[in-house]
Amino acid sequence: MMRVLPPLLVIGGPAGSGKSSIAAAVGRLAAAPVVDLGDSAQDDPHSVDLPALQLRLDEHEEAPLVVVEGVFALALPPIRWAAKWTVYVDTPLDLSLARRALDHTDPHTVLRAYLDGGREAHIRTVVTGRQLADLVVDGSAHLPEVAGKIHRFLTRA
Repeated sequence: MMRVLPPLLVIGGPAGSGKSSIAAAVGRLAAAPVVDLGDSAQDDPHSVDLPALQLRLDEHEEAPLVVVEGVFALALPPIRWAAKWTVYVDTPLDLSLARRALDHTDPHTVLRAYLDGGREAHIRTVVTGRQLADLVVDGSAHLPEVAGKIHRFLTRA
């Protein structure tokens, strides 16, 4: 079990779904730091270094809220259990894949990884986060709209 001091908003979803942009926008609205799991290049949720995550969270122990975002943020029970709120960014897979490929220096490697097992890993570990989330947002909607929806959710909860 992770030791967490500030309340956590945990945002999960596919690579390329818009999690990082949404987390940054919500962080600005809520004056909260954002911690990235750094897991978007991995196909295995167990690649997330939980002790390192705890150290990064400890840096923000005085914050009223910390936003944590990552592909496997909702797939890993210790992170999900530590969250006060959970959000899944639901983005059509073709849009997520296109965004991810365009952000990469070699789109070919992103597409090859997807075809060589990334799709199955996504279905097995990432999509299940949708059912576990307190709130599901549309990752293809305009960023200010999505960030505002999450911020309103936090202030009502």
